[in-house]
Amino acid sequence: MEEGNRSTDIRNTLIGKENLVYFGYLNCKTICHGSLHKLKNLISKQKDLRLVFVSLDPENDTEERFEKYFSDLKVETKFIRLESRGRAFELARLFGIMAFSSNESGDIDHPDSVLWVNSQARIKGLIFEFDKHWDQSPEELLKFISDKKEQKFLNI
Repeated sequence: MEEGNRSTDIRNTLIGKENLVYFGYLNCKTICHGSLHKLKNLISKQKDLRLVFVSLDPENDTEERFEKYFSDLKVETKFIRLESRGRAFELARLFGIMAFSSNESGDIDHPDSVLWVNSQARIKGLIFEFDKHWDQSPEELLKFISDKKEQKFLNI
């Protein structure tokens, strides 16, 4: 796996801080921009969370584009860019996220899901249809993600 311009094990990236992991791409024409905007708002309110963006389009998502897109955030973010789409799709599947190229235009089909990964690099939750649920109850999502001591279920 490549993080920025160096190879690393993804677990090393996730250890040490609570993480919200999003698989998407910066040229997405459907869901990514709305969800990323809401994730940026969430991360800016919860200083103990780190946003980890995993590019599904590493050929076009560069470190420079990532830094520009997230330049307004004053908190830690991580950009994970693998060597190819195939490897990015493979990593997404390891996390339970189905992603694939949908047509000749280069569009990528993927769910609007956010993974909550704890500071020991263990998946603690999966928020389906993040954009929709964030609008319904941001306070409940913040409480769900920030509650590290008890196992809770999100009732949205």
